[in-house]
Amino acid sequence: MKTITLKRPKESFNKNSIYEIIIDEKKLTELKNGEEKTLEIPENSKIIKAKLLWAGSKPIVLRKNQNTIIITGDKFLNRLPPFIGGILILSSMTFTLNHDNDFIKGFGISFFSVLVIYFIGILTFWRNKWLDIQFES
Repeated sequence: MKTITLKRPKESFNKNSIYEIIIDEKKLTELKNGEEKTLEIPENSKIIKAKLLWAGSKPIVLRKNQNTIIITGDKFLNRLPPFIGGILILSSMTFTLNHDNDFIKGFGISFFSVLVIYFIGILTFWRNKWLDIQFES
């Protein structure tokens, strides 16, 4: 058996969420905010990744000489979505309601469309970038 140490530093975002640790498509354990665990895994284990609800991290290949893995939330993706809802509402209302100027209306609709596409991208295409998993250097 091989031993690995998993570390999750304290984070202000995702502090109430639990990260699932997956090795070779099987759930190994869960990590709470600020938690550190040392676990034994089979020698033939190859890939490790972390999950958070529907999102997660990119898988990384386990190395023989590195035993400590740090799992954190991506700061940009985890702090931005709470503000996108407010920005979407404000932008759509500010630029599209009661404006006689077609340029302002067109800009508002374009800005709103880009934000919606970006938000959908965060939730779908970039869902494996919500968490960062890396070896301790």
